Amino acid sequence: MDQLRRPIPTYSLLLVLLIGVAGGAYASSALIHGTPSAGSNAPDFSVALTPPSITLSPGSVATFTIRLSSLYGFAGSVNLNATRPTATSMTVAANPNSVSLLTGTGSATLTVLVPSSTPIGAFTMNLTGYSGRLSHLAQAFLLIASPPPRDFTIAANSTSMTLSQGSSGTASLTLSSVSGFSGLVNLTATVSPLIGNGPIATINPTKVTLTSGGTANSLLSVSTSGLTPRRGYTIFVLATSGTFSHSMSISLTVQ
Repeated sequence: MDQLRRPIPTYSLLLVLLIGVAGGAYASSALIHGTPSAGSNAPDFSVALTPPSITLSPGSVATFTIRLSSLYGFAGSVNLNATRPTATSMTVAANPNSVSLLTGTGSATLTVLVPSSTPIGAFTMNLTGYSGRLSHLAQAFLLIASPPPRDFTIAANSTSMTLSQGSSGTASLTLSSVSGFSGLVNLTATVSPLIGNGPIATINPTKVTLTSGGTANSLLSVSTSGLTPRRGYTIFVLATSGTFSHSMSISLTVQ
C-alpha cells in the first residue's frame, strides 16, 4: 500500500507531458495541411477543347475538337454535354456525345451553329465531361466579328515557273467569292520586262462569273520560242470587276 501512495517521479510526468504535446502537435498539423487521401491517384480523366478560340461572323459554323485522356488507369466512358452561351440562340452539339477511354485517349467534335442574328462580341463555350461522380469542365471562346465586305480573291496553283527555250507551261487560276460577292470578273496577263522574242502569256477564259460563295477557274498559258532570252521574268495577272480590282504575280525563269 505504501508503494501506491508514493509520488510519481518527476521524470515520469515529464515523459507523459512530452508525449502528449507531440501527439497534439501532430494532430494540429494534420488538420491544417491535410493528409494525402488514398484517392489522390485514383482513376480520372481530362478534357480539353481546341483551338482555344475561333473568330467568325454571324451566320457561320464553328468546329472545335474535343480531346480526352485517361489518368491513372481510367478506362470508362465519358459523356459529353455542351451548353450554348447565355442569351444566344446558337446551336451546339457534341458528336459523339459519349467517348470510351479504353485505349487511353479519345476525341469528339463540337459543332456550333451561329445564327445571322447573333450580336458582335465574345462568348464562352462550356463543355462538361462526366463519368459517374467524375466531372470536368472545358472552355473555349467564340469571337463574333462583323463580316468582311463583299469582294473576291484570286490565287494560282503555283507562284513560279521554269521553262526551257521553245517550251511552254500553264498555271491554274482560282477566283473565290468573299462575303457573298457575285459578278463578272475580267482577267488579263502581262509579262515584264516586255522585250523582243520575250515570253507570251495568255488567259482562257478571260471572263469568269462568280456566284455568291462560289469559285471559278481560268488557265494561264505561257509560251517561249527558241529565241526567247534566258533570264527571269514576272507575269502579272489582273482581275477586275467594276470597282473591285486584284492582282497577283508569277515568277518565270527561262533557261
